[in-house]
Amino acid sequence: MSILTKVEAKGWRGRLFLSGVTLTLIIGGATMLYPFMLMVSGAMRSDMDSSDMGMVPLYLVDDAELIGKFLETKYNYDPNMMNRYRQGRDYSFRDARIPETLNDQAIADLKRFFDEIDLPDHWQVLGGTELRQSISCENHRRLVMKLREKFDDDLVAFNAELGAPVRSWWLISVRLPRWTEFRASMPDTALHKAYFELMRESDIAERALVNLSGLFLENVVYPGYGRDNVAYFSEKHSLDITDYSQFSLPRRVPPAEQELFRKYWIDFLFDDYLNMSFIRSDATDEEYQVFLEERFGTIENLRRYWRDIDYATFSDIRLPDDKQWIPDFKRSAYQAFLERLPLESLRLVGPEFAWRDFLAQHYGDVENAARAHNVDYRTWDDCRPPMDQVETRYVLENSRMLRSRFAGRNFRLVGRQMFVQGRPFLNTVIYVSLALLFALTLQPLVAYALSRFQPPGTWKIIFIFVATMAFPPMVGMIPQFLIIQRLNLLNTFIALVLPLTINGMLIFLLKGFFDSIPKDLYDAAVIDGASEFRIFWQITMAMSTPILAVVALQTFSGAWMAFMYPLIVCPDESMHVLAVWLQQFQQQAPGTAVFASIIIASVPSLLIFLFAQRTIMRGIAVPSEK
Repeated sequence: MSILTKVEAKGWRGRLFLSGVTLTLIIGGATMLYPFMLMVSGAMRSDMDSSDMGMVPLYLVDDAELIGKFLETKYNYDPNMMNRYRQGRDYSFRDARIPETLNDQAIADLKRFFDEIDLPDHWQVLGGTELRQSISCENHRRLVMKLREKFDDDLVAFNAELGAPVRSWWLISVRLPRWTEFRASMPDTALHKAYFELMRESDIAERALVNLSGLFLENVVYPGYGRDNVAYFSEKHSLDITDYSQFSLPRRVPPAEQELFRKYWIDFLFDDYLNMSFIRSDATDEEYQVFLEERFGTIENLRRYWRDIDYATFSDIRLPDDKQWIPDFKRSAYQAFLERLPLESLRLVGPEFAWRDFLAQHYGDVENAARAHNVDYRTWDDCRPPMDQVETRYVLENSRMLRSRFAGRNFRLVGRQMFVQGRPFLNTVIYVSLALLFALTLQPLVAYALSRFQPPGTWKIIFIFVATMAFPPMVGMIPQFLIIQRLNLLNTFIALVLPLTINGMLIFLLKGFFDSIPKDLYDAAVIDGASEFRIFWQITMAMSTPILAVVALQTFSGAWMAFMYPLIVCPDESMHVLAVWLQQFQQQAPGTAVFASIIIASVPSLLIFLFAQRTIMRGIAVPSEK
């Protein structure tokens, strides 16, 4: 019934009143919509921008933010790793250095460098393969798919080869290898073979080159001089730099005039900072053979330590070439040999030095390279691989794809864990379906019997049903658990559904609605010869759609997000329902992924309300009309 009559609604006061009511409802709706939109926006973010409160994530409209998001993924959410490889001093990915201009020739030269120089695996890394707080990036997904293909989706065979149990393919994770560290090792497993294969297939923008200069700064310079006092460091070591990003570690030992810098360079090589695979010398194979013979005595002793049966005599042994990885068991002997050599014969190897040699070979003179790259190169030591330009160009050229990937990353993660890795969604669907089946059959039958036949003590029974509403559900959980346990029904769907089969409040509502149905309809059906079941089904149930919708909605709401009782009677992870899974997911996932999980979990409830709202409103209106 309308508040205003048709005549009042046409007057200016009526129009003003209706306009005010409409505006109030719009504002009220906006106050409900705004938090929801903030949650949707938060679900499309990551650690880098999780504290932002804007309705639209900035990376969707700002290229600089998108570059930061790409770097966050590439360096596995660790700014320290980014600083090591990019030689920066940034505290967050938003602060990452972005080149002001891009030089096409420099980018083309670096791509040609990757194509022409057969870079060994330990000179580069592939980012985005580490599983951090359950967050899976694109490269991690590609790595998992490559492994599943190699092992024909046989996780048991993969675990046997790896020598460690993994419960799910999606729990596989590979950190950024730290090849430059002194004790780094090169695992020979199917996992790392797939990682190297994927790295060689990936775009160079998704890779990072080992940076010995960055490692030197991190381990030697920063602890002694700090990250901001570059002027004092430059003056102390007779260097002409104004920023640490301009620093280049010399390939050879610094001259005696730079006494302190020379000492730091030597300490960096031999004080357990740098892996021996990045140090070479001008020594000959013969000198190395003589040293090994003095150290081991016989070739048999050497084989025992080196695990290599290919050497018949010491003369078969060769010094490692510049690109060769030195295994752990050969490292101590090699280091002892280097320590006996003159310092001036030692030299560093790695991608930054190979890059300088590559430019020198192609341009001949450093001035030619400087003009081609539009950079002020004074010496070849000033030449650094322009990885930041390659990263920026890649992001700008693939901005639409990257924005789509980052926006849906949390939703894909939640969907995979909810539908593929585990079965919380399937368990919940089965649980809710059984709950609805029993709620819409057993409870109407009880209410129909009480309403139609009025057995003795009906109101006592109704009073008991209503009295159960006075006790909180938690009170009955302990006796329910004990009964389920004694019946050996733990971790079963029967244990989940039994408490929902009979609900005193819903039976009370159903009986009240059934009482409002005219008795003449029942009498006419009996005269026509209808059975009791037909009367129940074709008259009572057919006329009770509104109240049945209310019963179904309440049953669905109670079962869909039930937490405490399912956790008690179904502790097995394979039987967890959605609410239990959400609680555990929130303990290990970042807040942005939690937003996505809540949104996905609430979608079914929202859809059911939207589709059933007319029936629900009829359930509210019909009793008052009768």
